[in-house]
Amino acid sequence: MGAFSNINGVKGVSGFGHLGAIPKGDAAFKILQNPEFDNMGDVNWKTGETWGVLISGAVVGVAAILLFNRYYK
Repeated sequence: MGAFSNINGVKGVSGFGHLGAIPKGDAAFKILQNPEFDNMGDVNWKTGETWGVLISGAVVGVAAILLFNRYYK
């Protein structure tokens, strides 16, 4: 479940599909002050998902550099 599905203050269907418009001013900040959003963005280093993302990002970076250097050499 994504962050946008949890936000109750964003209503309406316009702009970017079902997300609606970006709130003006500090409305988004006030929405995220609810206690249910306390852990949003926290990284849990004990799960395999975090390490998988970091390792796959490193592999993609090394592959991109390798292919770039071979193409322009």
